[in-house]
Amino acid sequence: MTEPATAPPRIAVSLTRRLDAPPERVFEACTDPRRLVRWLTPGAGELHAAITDLRVGGCFSLEGCDPDGRTYAISGTYRDIVPDRRLVLTWHYEGEGPLRGPPSLVRIDLRPLGPDLTELTLSHTQIDTSESAARYRGAWAICLERLSWSMTPTAPGAVFRSPLGAISPLYGPRHRVFQEEFGTENLANRLRKLSVTSELSAAQKNFIAGRDMVFLTSIDHRGFPTCSYKGGAAGFVRVVDARTLEMPSYDGNGMYLSAGNLAANPKLGLLFVDFERPHRLRLHGTGQVLRDAAALGAHPGAEFVLRIAIAEVFVNCPRYVHRYRRVAPSGFVPGEPRAGEVPAWKRIDAFGDVLPPRDRAALDGSEDGSITLDAYRALLDSGET
Repeated sequence: MTEPATAPPRIAVSLTRRLDAPPERVFEACTDPRRLVRWLTPGAGELHAAITDLRVGGCFSLEGCDPDGRTYAISGTYRDIVPDRRLVLTWHYEGEGPLRGPPSLVRIDLRPLGPDLTELTLSHTQIDTSESAARYRGAWAICLERLSWSMTPTAPGAVFRSPLGAISPLYGPRHRVFQEEFGTENLANRLRKLSVTSELSAAQKNFIAGRDMVFLTSIDHRGFPTCSYKGGAAGFVRVVDARTLEMPSYDGNGMYLSAGNLAANPKLGLLFVDFERPHRLRLHGTGQVLRDAAALGAHPGAEFVLRIAIAEVFVNCPRYVHRYRRVAPSGFVPGEPRAGEVPAWKRIDAFGDVLPPRDRAALDGSEDGSITLDAYRALLDSGET
């Protein structure tokens, strides 16, 4: 006797978020087409149009493109509507990729927790494959993060905007997994709300103006982060305005890792640390290389200047920052006595035949001759480089 065929079990995804807004504002954001296009767009995709007929039996439709530029459409029917409390609708994704499949069901429940605080629970059920469920979990996490930002009165919008493109909100779905595991999601939301801004305060401007070093991160062509120490005289990172910085690039090892990375992917991170107080400040933004006379004139000794459009600014707790005392500035930064000297490592005989002409000319005019690699290592050990 042949067993009757059974349909494979459907899969469900559920996420809960706390939003800094009353239920009526959240409900409006979930039903008003003008609000939907601000947040219902995961990753770098875009939602171009939204149409809603908000009544039981009414239809909705969404049109957009995914991060790869492929168009998609989502349509469905409202099954249940309780204003400011509940929304149930069918969900049919029509497009390429793993989200394509038979219609599923989305339910949004809103629970008031205070005058301006709402708990939103989104349940997406009847998903046909585990791959689609995993993709939907990540996509909904990003969407709800954007919704959270659109609910925050002090936020600049669903995403940060800069002259060089968009920066996603601070937390992604993988951050949320850890936050949920360790019970810190609400704390993380509060920290983001209270400590993350899109521009520098007066105190933060002064802090940067007093720093003589910064750590710069960029992303290379393989996806690896490149972390570089950058040093100069105090204030070498110039505060142009509350949303813009300029940083000179001095003569270095000739690899141009940071500059090359930023030419391909302008996103960067900066970490300013005061080891004496101690205190630290993080920035995210986008970078652009400048070579014009005005920029170079503002930064003597620079080969080029990195102009940084600020997207996010946030202070970190200095609890684990060790306290050090500043003994002396580097004698090689512009304005210091040894600024014009050829770096000792460029005198290593193994590099003599590959130095650029300017370095070769500088060495030829110097009283210092070439050295061996072992001799350079001895200089490193003695701190004389």
